[in-house]
Amino acid sequence: MASITLILGFIFIGITMEVIATSIMDFIKYRDPRLKGETYLWMLPVYAVVPYIYMFVTSTFKDSGWIVKGFIYMIAFYLLELLAGLIIKALVGVSPWNYKDYRFHFKEVICLEYAPVWFIYGIVGERYYEFLISI
Repeated sequence: MASITLILGFIFIGITMEVIATSIMDFIKYRDPRLKGETYLWMLPVYAVVPYIYMFVTSTFKDSGWIVKGFIYMIAFYLLELLAGLIIKALVGVSPWNYKDYRFHFKEVICLEYAPVWFIYGIVGERYYEFLISI
């Protein structure tokens, strides 16, 4: 079972990174100098699941190299994004995120273009996970 520190830590970093990323993307796309970022309340339970991914990977693949772990994290994050997106879409009729404008999307809730992001997030996030379990 993940501790409250892990869960809140990943909710905090997830929401923060999402707001930063959306503000930068909107600045690039619309040249909006306000740097307005956004997120959704739906993301709180999604980010609360992330420490369980790190618990699983670090315990099951502890002797694997960073490349193997990166691919495992990438697949796990895709599965989380797919399941969360489809569940939210089934509940309220729309997913908080929509990748319909991306060339390689699946059901508009995941897209292949994000593979490097999930890979890097997995590797960097493991360091963050290790930090959180140390406090």
